[in-house]
Amino acid sequence: MLKVFHKRLESVAKPTVLALGFGLVLVLGGVDYISGTELSFAVFYTAPIMLAGWYGGGRVGLTVALVSAAVWVLCDLAEGNQYSHELIPVWNTLARLGFFLIILRLLLTVRKTLEQEQSLADTDALTGLANRRFFVEQVERERLRFERQLEPFTIVYIDLDGFKYVNDHFGHDGGDELLETVADSLQQHVRASDLVARLGGDEFAVLLPLSDKAAAGVVIDKLNRQGLAAMAARGWPVTFSIGAVSFIRPMHSARDMIKAVDDLMYQIKKSGKNNLMHRVWPPAA
Repeated sequence: MLKVFHKRLESVAKPTVLALGFGLVLVLGGVDYISGTELSFAVFYTAPIMLAGWYGGGRVGLTVALVSAAVWVLCDLAEGNQYSHELIPVWNTLARLGFFLIILRLLLTVRKTLEQEQSLADTDALTGLANRRFFVEQVERERLRFERQLEPFTIVYIDLDGFKYVNDHFGHDGGDELLETVADSLQQHVRASDLVARLGGDEFAVLLPLSDKAAAGVVIDKLNRQGLAAMAARGWPVTFSIGAVSFIRPMHSARDMIKAVDDLMYQIKKSGKNNLMHRVWPPAA
């Protein structure tokens, strides 16, 4: 239940999060006023602030914090609390706001740290591309999306022919430079909605959402041509073995689909390398 709630809030727009935060603050303010002065509601005001900060960001959280402090002091005044000096309500408001801002700041720091750790867990350290784990997750997400929208997608598997030669003759630094160059070339020639990943070693993959064989074929041909041009410009005797499958109906799992594309790529490796094979799944009857 909590996971479903979390996923829904992650996907909603910031104005919606802000409105939800405001609504919770007003409800708390009403309960605070009705309960009178004997019960403290300080800790409960942090809930909408934390929700707004986590799902809406710093500005949304700050806005809700300001409203929370204002509602709290309005409840105090409405309850008829008497103060020995007219500035005491101002002081109390600032103190409460300071408390809210400290909570918000700590929350945002935790969120940023978690996002950084998640990014490191999803990213290939050398190239900055997505890693295998993240790629598999996104393919599975695309498979599930297909069940709702019935839109085709394409997976491309790319293996470098000649990587060992570069590694042996130019050293590991040369091999790393080759991998980084290929990664940059792939990234420069895909759409923002596409995903490029390094699966390990000299193997790369590209996920092309909303792409049938015709649309994907144009992209794959461009990736191959631009990649070969980048290799030639640096004098590297490297070509590409590329397997691609356009899924008009997905298989049972992301791993099954990736394996199908991988197997197709290895057919190219066994038959002479430096080639491209692109098929459709399921095959035509």
